[in-house]
Amino acid sequence: MTTTAEVPVPGQHHDDVDAVGRRQLTGVCLLILADVAFVGALIFSYFYLRGLNTSNAWLSDGAATAPIWVGWAIAAALVVSAGFFRWALAGLRKGNLDRLVSGIGVAVVIVLLDAAAQVVQIMSFSFKPDANAYASSVYTLAGANLFHLVLTGLVGLGVWNRARIGKYTAADPWQVHIIAIWWVWIAVAGIGGALTTSFIASPNIGS
Repeated sequence: MTTTAEVPVPGQHHDDVDAVGRRQLTGVCLLILADVAFVGALIFSYFYLRGLNTSNAWLSDGAATAPIWVGWAIAAALVVSAGFFRWALAGLRKGNLDRLVSGIGVAVVIVLLDAAAQVVQIMSFSFKPDANAYASSVYTLAGANLFHLVLTGLVGLGVWNRARIGKYTAADPWQVHIIAIWWVWIAVAGIGGALTTSFIASPNIGS
């Protein structure tokens, strides 16, 4: 009498692909929820300090500020990058793997260039982080956005490489779909930061 054993294939899921995908989606959604709280706290702190302006500590007369358009340019690039990633995902769902690879590749390049632009912006600030409450808030928001950009760029490189070697199929687009959700979120966060730093002067002058 002989017995046989089923040897698991490396990389093969024991559970249904959709069940695994839904679990991974839940995990990333929880991560995004935590990040929403973090970014929301930074934005709240900016407006709180700006509105309170205790002892005129927000921004003294003649103090240097960051050009508003730079923040919006960085946010716009993020939106374009997210658009290319979503375009790549749509290609995968149609079975167009060439579109998947090229779309993700363009999205990653834009994000990495955007990260470089964010570094240049931080290094070119004409004020130090401890100059005033405005300065410390702007540095913190810019640093948070840089973290998002670098993290997304690294994740994007990994996804692009997996797409390049044919690891994704139209039947299982879950991983690309999940990363696309994250990509859209960092674009929203970038817009939130740009909008926030567009409000500079405190409405509570002379307190």
